[in-house]
Amino acid sequence: MGLTYYDGEENVVLKSDSSLLVNRKPLFVPESVHELQALPCIVLRVSRLGKCIAPRFASRYYDAVAPGLDFFAADKLREAKAAGKPWTEAVAFENSLAVGEWQPTANSQEPRAKSQWLLERDGERVGQMEWALEDRQEVLDKAIARASELLTIRQGDLIYAALNVQAWSLQPNDLIRCADGEKEMLYCKIK
Repeated sequence: MGLTYYDGEENVVLKSDSSLLVNRKPLFVPESVHELQALPCIVLRVSRLGKCIAPRFASRYYDAVAPGLDFFAADKLREAKAAGKPWTEAVAFENSLAVGEWQPTANSQEPRAKSQWLLERDGERVGQMEWALEDRQEVLDKAIARASELLTIRQGDLIYAALNVQAWSLQPNDLIRCADGEKEMLYCKIK
């Protein structure tokens, strides 16, 4: 299950296992996608069963976080919104959610470094942003609460919370990386 949550807006999108892009594999853009975009996300790994979870208890329901990318076909999404149709074709295609390296959240007393996202095109940096997990805690708690309002969340579900309202437009051979301090956490090449 996936949930995109940003600036008070939420859209629940169910994605199958085939939507996951892992192990530094490149994203091969489907032929039907003409305008690829991505939202950088924090991905939560659900660790227990829950329904209608209050935000103050949300942190008990996930055990790890990872950087992620939510890919979507912007042209198809605009068409679906305008026609009042489901968004599935625009957002839930194969490999449409990249997930980076997991970091456990339990018993973590050390302050985390800010994670830095970079979008590179032809060797040049064309996009950049930073985030700290501590700064996003309220959004993550709301994301868990919202997802559990609609569906029972289960161990192993992934919930992703967008970091930025502005999506990145992507082209073939673009490279997206996320690093936590000196450690690279996510790497994705667009093919």
